[in-house]
Amino acid sequence: MSVKTIPLPKAGNQKPAGDPHHAAAVKRGKAAVRKLQDKGIIDSQARRIRTDLPADMQEGKDRDFGG
Repeated sequence: MSVKTIPLPKAGNQKPAGDPHHAAAVKRGKAAVRKLQDKGIIDSQARRIRTDLPADMQEGKDRDFGG
């Protein structure tokens, strides 16, 4: 017994549809960067401005979370 195959038409030169969520995602990303810049956390090159750590997070400190 043989199985009959049905030829499928080739989908010619189809152009992919754009992502409908892309523009909104870019907008949210830019807003997040602007918020971090306004708070003084990052500079215009997206580098952290402050690199110091609180006393309890510095290396060699004998502190815990108190839990």
